Amino acid sequence: MNKSIRTLYIALASAFALLVVMLGYWQVVAAGGLDERADNPYKMEKQRLVDRGRIISADKIVLAESVAYREKGKKYYRRYYPQGTLASQVVGYATPQQGATGLEQQYNRYLAGSYGTGAILDRLREETKDGADIRLTLDTRVQKTAEALLSGRKGAVVAIEPKTGKVLAVASSPTFDLNQVTSDFASIRKEPDAPLLNRGTAGLYPPGSTFKVVTAVAALASGKWSASSTFDDKGVYVVDGKPIYNSGKAKYGLHNLTDALTFSINTTFAQIGDTLGGRKLGGEMNLFGFGRPTEIDLPSGEVATSGRYRDGKLLPNDQRDEDASRIAIGQENLQVTPLQMAMVAGAIGNGGRMMRPYLVRRVITPDGVVVKQQRPEEVDSVASAYIASEVGRMMQSVVSEGTGTEAGLSGLSIAGKTGTAETGDPERNQAWFIGYAPADDPKVAVAVVIEDTSGTGGTEAAPVAGEVMRTALSIGPVPGEPTS
Repeated sequence: MNKSIRTLYIALASAFALLVVMLGYWQVVAAGGLDERADNPYKMEKQRLVDRGRIISADKIVLAESVAYREKGKKYYRRYYPQGTLASQVVGYATPQQGATGLEQQYNRYLAGSYGTGAILDRLREETKDGADIRLTLDTRVQKTAEALLSGRKGAVVAIEPKTGKVLAVASSPTFDLNQVTSDFASIRKEPDAPLLNRGTAGLYPPGSTFKVVTAVAALASGKWSASSTFDDKGVYVVDGKPIYNSGKAKYGLHNLTDALTFSINTTFAQIGDTLGGRKLGGEMNLFGFGRPTEIDLPSGEVATSGRYRDGKLLPNDQRDEDASRIAIGQENLQVTPLQMAMVAGAIGNGGRMMRPYLVRRVITPDGVVVKQQRPEEVDSVASAYIASEVGRMMQSVVSEGTGTEAGLSGLSIAGKTGTAETGDPERNQAWFIGYAPADDPKVAVAVVIEDTSGTGGTEAAPVAGEVMRTALSIGPVPGEPTS
């Protein structure tokens, strides 16, 4: 072979090899990115060919499925949501026009069948794919109770299992019909109260006095106080020339730390925060997860980070020069999600061990193979078992004789804490309740927030929490489902 022919041969072979590499890159490696581009003309066609897996609740109710239809002799699929508005922000939607949110987005590769050894080959050919089903921890019986109790009010309810982290319900109000996304998404977006927002995981609110649970843990952990330590309330505590008052400017006189939590005495907790300082109180906040993203199986953009904010920026928890007295009572730029506060309550109920919350229990292929399974996982130890037990007993007193009596259920011990956060309007509040039940062997922990209400945490949020816990405790295991 002469030199010219050899050179031509090498050039042609190199060009062919480059073509193969580029074809493989664009069809396999970069395919996912191309699929997300709105200007990709093949995107809609490819999505319509996918028989997406179902999303099924813990009590075996189908929340999302694909329905087949024919167009010009060809078989296609569209997404259908049998329960309409139920858990809409958590389930999310998946449409070629609007993209995907919620679990539909987070578990897209499983639902769309793009997993396993066949996934690469599937990218190289256009054909119908069968997705895997995802089985949730969410129970529609608890979810329906929470949504019904929120109906007509803005707010959120989160219910979890303290010992496992399984999420039983995430209710956000107002909600929307997932089936309307394809037909009239513009109307949903125009709604004034942001129904697309998952208030349970992405809504940020001042926690008010529910944060005193964290302060109580920090107080006991410091060794400076016990549940029976005494204080003398004069009705006001002054820090840097600025007074802190109790609700209604009440005066409690001599009392102990248990009384302080039971009746939500601001001056006592402000004194504790002032004595601890920003470093020690902030260190306890770090253990509880404030200041870092909450680990839950939802898209990161749908989960807000709880902590202290200034001008929209997240601040470190443990700064020396911060007003720890006001942080200690849930003020001073604190913003939290209901999910975070449910985790706080759950950690106390679980002996000081905070578990990672999760929504999907397992992923199952059409032929019954489990390709992903989630199990309980400890995030952090926020307190010793003794301290958690002491704070738990204080929280029981809140419900039995203090500000949270409206959460009480006949014959059942509940541990909880109310909160009433200011909104800037003296007539309107953000009403909170966090807690768990049964107090001696917790099966459910909840956080409830009711927005823009004239009531308090005790009158507005506590009754909702009580009914949600009642439902969660009454459902029992699902037949045929493992209990772990």
